[in-house]
Amino acid sequence: MLFGSCGSEKFSIDYCGQKDFYKGAKDSYRHGQMVVLYYYIIATDTGYSFYLDGKSIKTEYSEKKGFIIRFVMPERNVKLECKSHNSMEYTGPDEEETMLVDYYYAVTGTEISRGYLEMTLYYKSEDEAILKVYNTDSDGEEETVNEYTVPYEAVENCLEIADKYKFDKWDELEDTYPIDGAVTVVKYYNGSEYIRVSTENMPDGGERQLDEIASIMRNYIK
Repeated sequence: MLFGSCGSEKFSIDYCGQKDFYKGAKDSYRHGQMVVLYYYIIATDTGYSFYLDGKSIKTEYSEKKGFIIRFVMPERNVKLECKSHNSMEYTGPDEEETMLVDYYYAVTGTEISRGYLEMTLYYKSEDEAILKVYNTDSDGEEETVNEYTVPYEAVENCLEIADKYKFDKWDELEDTYPIDGAVTVVKYYNGSEYIRVSTENMPDGGERQLDEIASIMRNYIK
């Protein structure tokens, strides 16, 4: 019944002249269809942001596939825009609003979007951090953002978990246990660079280890 709920009418996507940058991109999709695109033309020292009809889209990142963009096709033509900037302009972790730890969770592999949860710690001062919580509804369209000021120790506690489970070594694993149906991603600043780990490439029990980051953030929200 879920698959049958997708409309037969197709609507087009304007890629702003960059259609060839998205692997698997089509000119049009059915209303209600899950659109999955891979933006793989990526330059070194460049940051990328994606916007659907002017609204920021949360993305995932894969070393093999590049940026992964997912959204449900609305009942209208849309414009997908990629904006890039030189990341060499980044001034370091002491800049206010610099992302330090990020936790992202979403259900995947379904025709109907189930939304996502993202919790992000940003630098505020030596003693405090900003914790922002991004939520979407079950349709994955309406996003809400809640913001909290928390002790900087929240960042330190998350980094202790990253060090405890050696997140920075996951890319070197020979035996991994990826899961289907959902994705969890943790990204953090280790003092010199950003490290990204996910349930797409993890050791046995890795999902539980990643969820410890979420547990720390939820405790500070309480």
